[in-house]
Amino acid sequence: MTTHAAIPEGVDEHSSALLRRAYAVITTEDGQQLYQDWASTYDATMLEGLGYLTPRLVAEALAQHLKTLEAPVLDVGCGTGLVGAEAAALGYGSVDGLDLSAAMMAVAARRGVYRHLLEGDLTQPLSIVSGAYAAVVCAGTFTSGHVDASCLDELVRILRPGGWLVCTVHHAVWEPLGFAAGFTRLVDAGALAPVVEADIGYYVNSSNDGRLLVYRVVD
Repeated sequence: MTTHAAIPEGVDEHSSALLRRAYAVITTEDGQQLYQDWASTYDATMLEGLGYLTPRLVAEALAQHLKTLEAPVLDVGCGTGLVGAEAAALGYGSVDGLDLSAAMMAVAARRGVYRHLLEGDLTQPLSIVSGAYAAVVCAGTFTSGHVDASCLDELVRILRPGGWLVCTVHHAVWEPLGFAAGFTRLVDAGALAPVVEADIGYYVNSSNDGRLLVYRVVD
């Protein structure tokens, strides 16, 4: 199912065009090609062109709940490492990154903030042992043209009891891609406990693009 998200006001046409292309991704191959083309300029587009806020918001939410700075954290859909950089600035020293795009992770590697970088497809089982991480963070991946809520069970599986899931979900995909139902199912099953749900603006010039969510894995 294709969903649509608004382009924030006041951004240049180049940045807008790339964001529209990201929202229009349908196949894995489309996404791979997009991020192959975008990797070298992604940071400039998102940070300078769009005033992207969610990496910092996610890292700050992590810091409010995971107090052990050396605990293992997985940045899912890490891209060029924007969340990893924010987490490192807050003192986290054992952050791994996972993404489908080797081109984006090549940029992330140059930041020097990740312990390991893992290539992985969120539409498939992950080659990660159960309970490997104290936290999973994810910013900007649960949006139009990207993965649906079928990945949530895998993210819970790789978290240890008492671990934290911190993510953003765009309003445009909250119900159409199954996130509302998926989180409700996991809470009702006793796998997750909701801690934070807040509406946030993803960009400097927007105010209510999606949800910032924090869940705790039930012991």
